[in-house]
Formats: sequence, structure tokens, C-alpha cells
Amino acid sequence: MTANLAPTDAVVRRRSVARRHAAMRAWLASDGVDALVAYGSGHHAFTGTNPAWYLSAFKQLGPHAAVIVPLVGEPVLILTPVWDAARYRERATMECVAVAPERFLDTVATELKRRELHGKTLAVAGGNLQPGAIAAAWPSVLGSAPRSAEKLISDTAKIRDEWSLNCTRRGVEIAERGYQNLLKTTTVGMREYELAANLEVFMRGLGAEDNFQLMSASQHNTAGHMPTDRVLQKGDLVLAEITPAVEGEFIQICRSAVLGGPSQLQLEKFALLTTALTAGMRAAKPGVSVTEIVAVINRPIAAAGYEQYTKPPYMRTRGHSMGLGSMEPEVAPGYEHYMQENMVFVMHPNQYIPETGYIMCGEPVIVTPDGAQPLTSRMGTLGTIG
Repeated sequence: MTANLAPTDAVVRRRSVARRHAAMRAWLASDGVDALVAYGSGHHAFTGTNPAWYLSAFKQLGPHAAVIVPLVGEPVLILTPVWDAARYRERATMECVAVAPERFLDTVATELKRRELHGKTLAVAGGNLQPGAIAAAWPSVLGSAPRSAEKLISDTAKIRDEWSLNCTRRGVEIAERGYQNLLKTTTVGMREYELAANLEVFMRGLGAEDNFQLMSASQHNTAGHMPTDRVLQKGDLVLAEITPAVEGEFIQICRSAVLGGPSQLQLEKFALLTTALTAGMRAAKPGVSVTEIVAVINRPIAAAGYEQYTKPPYMRTRGHSMGLGSMEPEVAPGYEHYMQENMVFVMHPNQYIPETGYIMCGEPVIVTPDGAQPLTSRMGTLGTIG
């Protein structure tokens, strides 16, 4: 799905990259900065941002990449290693200079000098996976101490553009189809890691380039966790936090299903979490703070007698964004994030309930003037396996 893009996809991708560069230049002009250097490490994770990937719409294979966006003139991608240039040419959105990893920093300096930018007022966005050695080298490489452009990238990326939404919607479809396959193929006697492996293979076959998943099963879960060698039994509540990526855009669904079918008590407690989720979605309108949304989600859970379980260590967050360009919003106490139209994140009142154990319930949503709308074709229910 992601390797060979249709012509319309290529047009959307190039158009969105051009818009991202225009947003960078507008900031450069308003803040008196001559150029931006957006760095990308070779580490890709749903909890990590990659500014170079965001500004190039290209997943690097080497350890270093950087997009230089000057206030005046054309941008350039500096890519490692040399042999990856052929792959980039198939998807090019700007000029590319491919070099060996050990020549990366020297090449950044050379390209800046060629554009008469070395020593000027420059900004760097390194992302939260930037190696310390690279961060420490920027002043000497750039010829001046750089300003931080981390917030610039984050503020731009957290409002999803056409290409980002295109990839996100593909990811949502993959996640939903993956979960339906899980319901069909999971059996008593499997081990947790076999269930997770089946899901991984199936979703990669649909075009997911990566997948983060928590996959656990128990008669009484205390939390979600990475899959183990535990053997699945009848009556197990299977927790699935499914997070595939398409073109670097991760998206997450949270699902719960019972081997053999849920009990009436489990259905009642899942309905409580669905009530909390829909209340949070209605509240998530532009301008509303994450603190207010957390309070709205917690209110019905607390009213049902579980207020102590709406706080740490039983609850960490009621939702979050996922990597590439921005980690906003984090829907949790202590964060000063506010909803903006076209923000995309997962909202999940995942919750430990003493009578039933931990239950997962969550949807990827997009913020609209009327509140957060689900990106899934149907919101999750408490599923039945077998």
C-alpha cells in the first residue's frame, strides 16, 4: 500500500510538503531567521518526532538526514547513506545531496556556505530522538549558536494537512481490519506473542510499515503490557492497543474482547467507559484545554464509584498524539495543550476497574468545531472471540 503511490497520492504528498515549507518560511520571515535545519535520526518510534521526515515526506534508512529550508532559495535534503539516493529520486520533493554518514555534518556546513548562510541567524529542529553528539555539534557546524525550531515543527505538524490525513486514514483502516482479523483467528491455547505476531504479519501485509502494540490477556488484567508467553484461556479479556504506521503517521485504536464472550458485568463496565469516551469527544472542541477534557472523561467514572482509579497509578493519560512531527496533544493532567481544529490523536479512557480488571476503550479522533469525531468506521464495542 505504501511502497507504490498512485499519481494522485504523489501530487498530494508534494503539495503538502510545499505547504509545510511555506509555513517554515513564514516563521523565518517573522522571526528574522535566515534558514531552518530540520534533523532526522534513523530512529523511528511512535513516541518520537522526526523533523526531517516531516519536511521531506521521506523515510530515511540511514542514521542522519536534514532538510535545509532557507528564507530565500530552494530547500535541500541531505541524506545518508549514498546508496539511498536512488530510492529518494522515485519520491523526490526537493534537491537531494546523498553522502556517507561520517560526512553528514561537514556536508550540512558545505551546503550552508554554498548558500551564503553559514554563520547567519539559523534555527534547528532536532526532534526528541536527536543524538546528544549531533545536538552538541550544531554551533560549530552552523557557524553560530542556533535558535530552537522544535515548537515551530510541532505547532505546524499537530494540525494535520492533506497528506498527513491521507496516511492517517489508511492507518485507521489497517488497524480496524487487523482487529477484525484478530477476532477471527485468535483461539484458546495460543500464546500472547502468537496473537501479536499474527496481527503484525497481517497488518504489514496491508501496508503498515511499523506497528506498536500492547497485547495482553488475563482473567483480571491489571494493565496493558507487551505480549508474553502466557497461554490464552476461555474467559480471558484480551486487551489490544493497536498502533500501525503509514508513511510515518502512527494511529491507534484500543480494543477489548473476551474469549468465549463477555459477561453482563463486563458489558456494563465497558458501557461506562464508552460513556466517558463519548463525553470527552463532545467536549473536545477548538479552544478547550486538555485539563477540562480529562475532567469530563473522569466524571462518569468517578460518579460510578471509581474516582480513586481515575488517578495515578491506575491512570496516566486520557489520550495522546503520536510522533513524526508533533507529540501534541497529551490529554493528561499537567499539560497546557488546547484543542485546535484538525488535530488528530487517540482518546482513550482505558481504565482499571476492580470488579473486572483493566479494560481498553479508545478511538482515533479528529477535532472539529462540533467536537472530536472518530476516524474509525465504527467505534469499538466489547468484542467476542470464538
